[in-house]
Amino acid sequence: MENNRKNYYDAIVIGGGLAGLTAASFLAKEGRKVLVCEQSDQVGGLFNSFWRSGYLFDGGIKAIENSSVMMPMLAQLGLLEQVHFHPSPIALIIGGNIQVIRQFEDVVSYFCMLQEFFPSEKAGLKKILQDTKTVYDLMDGFLSFPIPFFDLPNTGNEARAEWFRKQGALFTRIPRALSLMRQDFRPYLEKHLNNSNLINILSDLFPDGTSVFFGLGYFRMFTDYYYPEGGIRTIPHLLSESLQNWGGEIRLNTRVENLLFDCGRASGVRFFTGEEIRADYLIAAGDLRQALTQLTPETMLPKKFNRKLKDAEVSHSVFNVFLGIDRPVESLGLQGCSHVFYHPDLNGISENDRIHRPDYFRHVPQEISVPCLHQNELAPQGKTGMMISAMTSWNYNGGWEREPAEYESLKEKYTSDLIAGLEKFIPQLNDHIEICFSATPLTIAQRTSNTKGAIMGWSYHKERTFSRGNFLQMKSSVFTPIPGLLTAGHWTYSPGGSPVAVLTGKLAAEVVLHDVNKKAEHKK
Repeated sequence: MENNRKNYYDAIVIGGGLAGLTAASFLAKEGRKVLVCEQSDQVGGLFNSFWRSGYLFDGGIKAIENSSVMMPMLAQLGLLEQVHFHPSPIALIIGGNIQVIRQFEDVVSYFCMLQEFFPSEKAGLKKILQDTKTVYDLMDGFLSFPIPFFDLPNTGNEARAEWFRKQGALFTRIPRALSLMRQDFRPYLEKHLNNSNLINILSDLFPDGTSVFFGLGYFRMFTDYYYPEGGIRTIPHLLSESLQNWGGEIRLNTRVENLLFDCGRASGVRFFTGEEIRADYLIAAGDLRQALTQLTPETMLPKKFNRKLKDAEVSHSVFNVFLGIDRPVESLGLQGCSHVFYHPDLNGISENDRIHRPDYFRHVPQEISVPCLHQNELAPQGKTGMMISAMTSWNYNGGWEREPAEYESLKEKYTSDLIAGLEKFIPQLNDHIEICFSATPLTIAQRTSNTKGAIMGWSYHKERTFSRGNFLQMKSSVFTPIPGLLTAGHWTYSPGGSPVAVLTGKLAAEVVLHDVNKKAEHKK
């Protein structure tokens, strides 16, 4: 039996992205035997960075949303002091004007700017700004709430008591907030505004199906972004190194072929090599539908659950363009902001445009990221590395899966269109580009195995998603109908994102730790 235990783990984590590394780190730090299986040649998933011709680029997420989650997680693991975070203020560019968002007064200035462009919409904008203030203040308070399972020793209860003393009045705003959570953003805007272009501008930064609370709340989230020194990859590399130092194991280039079961309980994995490894728990920290339909016999799942899983739609994807520019970053007019959302025109993008508009990439809002604004050495001296990201659908213009020649031709066209759109703000940009390449939703699908290149898990549409509820339901979302099989990551709970990945990773680890500790107590 002792010989068999050598290849036996307390938990096997399938997927080495942020959620999987979070779960594995908490388990390894507590002395539990844990194995992370990652199909790629590096950990991190959408948390990745890479070098090209002297420029550092971030291949997935472009800045870290703290949300009282990321930094407390690192602090609880004892790793926070090993990362230097740079504040990463967001700026919004519209009509050639740039507005940095550092406090609510800046949001007011942005709405004033919109009113100048759309003077007939003054009354509607005023009402939306009032709701924005309600959501902003509520989030401002709740983002400072000390989440219990990220407590440091002897700090949690006192910190929460102090929070309630200072923020108790916020609870009077919850009824209005709950109302805004139940409404979709675009229909809400249509109730208050008449101009379709303004409705597009306010909503097209967000996925279709976004709630009002989420859409308006992002004005507060914009003040809570950070960039880790060394690039986004710093976080997964630190977690990977630390969990291995604590005794955890990571296998790269290791794809799971099947899950193993004993008496209806998940009990291990089989790799494509035929090797089998057993564990008390499996944590699926990747595409949940793949884990439950491709790695698991259909008979293991309840019919209603299985049908809902298969029918659910996935989230949007993204088209990324990576540029090396032979101009200093100071000359680009970004006012020191390394993270900018840019509207090429005053028309915006409709939901129909996301699928059918032929010149979509000339007009879509762009997320612009410039790492060297945080660290000069992330680009060659006097030059600028820039990433342009545009939200898109897997189904845009007939889809991304095409014959190689057609695929490359379209990728080149869409790249040129995005650059042309940005040249309205940075004239003659194309003349200063020394390196240029791009990544499509197909690239993301191939790299991460996320269905249709989805970057946020499930659809934001309430009626089309798989798992969506209030935050009190997140704890139960890590369980599946199969005993011993847990889930973590942005496929676990919608709307997804890096805070959800961290939270569900920690929650899954807590389930395993509770069970292991309970068994240990029983043996005593």
